[in-house]
Amino acid sequence: MLVGAFATTGCGDDGSGGGGAGGSPSGSSTSSTLTGGNGSPTGTGASGGAGGEGGGGTTDPSESCPGCARLSVPLTSAGTATQFFIGFDEAIDLTGAVVTFRVKAHTGTHGGLQPFVQNGGELFWANVGYTWNPVADLGEWTDLTIDVDALAPASPFFNPTQVKLLGLQITAGNTGPWANPTVIYVDSITVTKGGSTSAARGAWGTRDEFGEGGASGE
Repeated sequence: MLVGAFATTGCGDDGSGGGGAGGSPSGSSTSSTLTGGNGSPTGTGASGGAGGEGGGGTTDPSESCPGCARLSVPLTSAGTATQFFIGFDEAIDLTGAVVTFRVKAHTGTHGGLQPFVQNGGELFWANVGYTWNPVADLGEWTDLTIDVDALAPASPFFNPTQVKLLGLQITAGNTGPWANPTVIYVDSITVTKGGSTSAARGAWGTRDEFGEGGASGE
């Protein structure tokens, strides 16, 4: 079983929509609580839980996404990004795994959403992922996938047996204007390994609960 909590950290964007240096669990505020689902003996996996109240921002009372985690970032300038991630105290082995983030943009005009799988500080935050997905293209439910083994050769310092973070980065990029806030819904995070798929969205519950992210880093 994977049990984690979405936490947020602000960081500077590299301006090109590429991968960031990575976040750290230390000093981050919790924005959405996630509960894990059960994985099979041949697989690792979990889905997320309903989001809790987070830091900053307001929620439109007309919004409704039962059981979703709500990631909200007040994008206002180029060169900024905010990471939302699940951190693990003990490293997990994602060799042979495909991680799927099911997401939808509630509001968003410019900027991108970048999923990532990452090692911890002891391995200098080596990572795979950070592919650029324009927020404007995410108006419907979309599956963003990371095939860990397929991407690992391009990141030789990344160790798939020592994964400490799974997450999403909301990145301003170079061109606005941006929706303020930019709001992304996360329906589920699913890990498929060895032909076995983790628990799906049903573990999230049925209430409308949302998490708010803090301001993006300068």
